[in-house]
Amino acid sequence: MSLTQYRINRDGVDRLLFLMHGYTAEQHHLASYVPLVDPNERFTAIAPRGPMDMPDGDGAGWWHIDLDTFEQDLSQFMPSLDTLEAFIADEADQAGVPLERCVIGGFSQGGYLSLALASKPDAPRYAGIWAMCCGVPKVPGLELDLSNGDGRPALFQWGTKDGFIGPDQPQEVIAELDGGGWDLRHHAYEMAHSQTIEMMVDAREWLETVL
Repeated sequence: MSLTQYRINRDGVDRLLFLMHGYTAEQHHLASYVPLVDPNERFTAIAPRGPMDMPDGDGAGWWHIDLDTFEQDLSQFMPSLDTLEAFIADEADQAGVPLERCVIGGFSQGGYLSLALASKPDAPRYAGIWAMCCGVPKVPGLELDLSNGDGRPALFQWGTKDGFIGPDQPQEVIAELDGGGWDLRHHAYEMAHSQTIEMMVDAREWLETVL
């Protein structure tokens, strides 16, 4: 399955940054921050659109969430994960860039997917993982194993007022990544389920250390 995408191409670079949006957003959402997080244009950025369009046609998702109850239908998680994994491998292959020189990042649903991509038993050794406002993915059929960090960089950011993920899920992410041998940076911000310029500045500083 092909995914619609938005790209910010950098001529002559040998690094890719994949950015996965959250529920009801779309491929331009995180891509809009690329000039801030990568001002030196070290990465070609690729932002895919989730395969599930919102009923009103405005925005997309990777699996369905009832926005009134926050109940999630995770039956689409593994199909979306498989589609995304194949998409990343294909884009990297077409660009002639090894997966070991690809950074995987995402917000909310995209953050869960980023952690899931890194946790698969046969996962490539991605250059780094950037997860925002998410928890540890707990999905039937997903063998979670983040113990393969081996000193690779990871960045986790979340809001202290985030009612969607609550106070416990961020601590689980930190424990999994820290215990898994990742070179983890983590930052909490006084915000809800969102992004701030401050967190993007922190992400810029982190990304400059990757590769």
